[in-house]
Amino acid sequence: MKINIRTVLLKSLPYLMSIAGGIILYTGAIDNAPNDNIRDLVINVSASLLSIPLVFLLYDYTNSRVNRQMRRNLANSVSDRLNTVMLTVIMLLRTSMGIRSRLTTENVNRMLIMRSTEIARRLRITPQVIQQLQICHNDLDTLLYRSGQNEVLGPEQTQILTSLTRDITHLMNESKFHYNRHLASKHVESIMGHILDWLDSDSVAALNLQHHLSTGTNN
Repeated sequence: MKINIRTVLLKSLPYLMSIAGGIILYTGAIDNAPNDNIRDLVINVSASLLSIPLVFLLYDYTNSRVNRQMRRNLANSVSDRLNTVMLTVIMLLRTSMGIRSRLTTENVNRMLIMRSTEIARRLRITPQVIQQLQICHNDLDTLLYRSGQNEVLGPEQTQILTSLTRDITHLMNESKFHYNRHLASKHVESIMGHILDWLDSDSVAALNLQHHLSTGTNN
């Protein structure tokens, strides 16, 4: 991570001034105080000035630790929810294309690289599938908003999920209002491509999806 020296110096300046002021006051009180009362007062003030940086540094450190933990928890929550949404979309596409092969990582990967011509031959979008796709779309919108507010996802992941959400919208609109099988199959092909891109961009997500698939298969 690149450190901006100017920013560090500007942030450190109040602390350094407080420390310098405390040292100057303490030195002056020891050598030049006209009486004990004034000396004790100035020493107390200098002690306060010296302790201020420590208090703020401890606050910044604690606040940083808390924020890191909150972001980590949020990232885990978003990741778990995204895995669920991705798996739901995969299952909906399997249903729409009448795929009944065993639910394994190999079979899912084979499905995700299908071309639009084969998809068009198999595809049948029912109102129930559209309803479930709408739920997935809403979940993705919510997760994108939450991750954007807290910078949980990287730019590449955000772009992939945004494109995925857009293509799900196109598929739902095509299925509800026109249902051109060729165009619908193109949207499905694009959706599956975005899922592959997501798995390629996040090795943890790929491992989690594999775990969900193996768990579902065993059940």
